This record gives sequence, C-alpha cells and structure tokens, in this order.
Amino acid sequence: MAFQNRPIAVPKKGKASSNQTVASALTRGQPADVNLSTGLLLPRVTGVSSGNHREILSSIRKGFNFGCIPLLEQELHSNRKELSSILSIPTSTLARRQKAGTLNTDESDRVARLARLKDSAVAMMQGDNEAAINWLRTPLEIFDNETPIQHASTEMGARDVEDLIGRIRHGVFS
Repeated sequence: MAFQNRPIAVPKKGKASSNQTVASALTRGQPADVNLSTGLLLPRVTGVSSGNHREILSSIRKGFNFGCIPLLEQELHSNRKELSSILSIPTSTLARRQKAGTLNTDESDRVARLARLKDSAVAMMQGDNEAAINWLRTPLEIFDNETPIQHASTEMGARDVEDLIGRIRHGVFS
C-alpha cells in the first residue's frame, strides 16, 4: 500500500500511565524486558515475560491458552464477534477452542500480532492506554476509512499499521 500524499493521524500527547517507563523504553529501542509487569499485552498473552523472541515463538508454536481471547476482548474494549472478525477466526471455531482450552499455531500467531500492535500503539501514545485504544478504533483515511485494528486483520494490513505507528513515533510525514 502506498502511503504517499495521504494525511496521517498524529496522536495528541496525553497523560502518561503506569506504562510510561515501558513505552519510553520501547520508543528508545531498548530491550523488551524492561519492567514488563506494568501491563504490556504481548507478555500476558504469550506467557513469556522475558521478551525473548525465541521463547515467544515457541509459545506461539505450542498454542496459547484460550484465556488470551477474553484478555484481548477486555484490553481492546471488544466483544467476541468483533474479535473473531479481526483475528479471522470464526466464532464457532473460538467456541471449540474454548472447550479444548488452547488455540492452534496460526490462531496464536494472529493473537500475538494483535497484542504486539496494541503494545506499539500504547508506546506511540506515551503509555496512555485509552488513547491507544481510541486510535486503534478510529477510522483513518490512510486505510480507506478502516480503523487500524480492522486494517490489521491480515499480516499485510498489520504491517501497514506498524509502519504508520513507526512513522508517527519518529515524526515522518508524507
């Protein structure tokens, strides 16, 4: 997707929450294991608090505990039907996974992708969780009036959202 000559939504600086230390560390490119207990979503859905890429990948391959789905719903102010659409996992499949207790590898990968995007949005908003959720749920012209969270329903879309977040965080306007 070409982003040239399209306006982008620049976040307003808001009051920082308890995630400010982690968000600031992420913005400065410091290791992901900086004070993860403050609320980053990716460690909570993966069960890997160290931020170790290999451990996260191993957790994805094993399949996440189904408990990550209600957690995502809560963290994204979403419901099961909407989350099902964003993750491209039918609600009937989610019902079966709930009974089984675990997601498969592909589903876990999609959950991790969404959690990572939410964490990036929180970092972009300098630790303001509510501002991040509002940004993720606001339709943007750059995504043909889809919300960033809707646009991220595919890997390519998620990369577009990550690219936009990176551009906003680094002040790159085009």
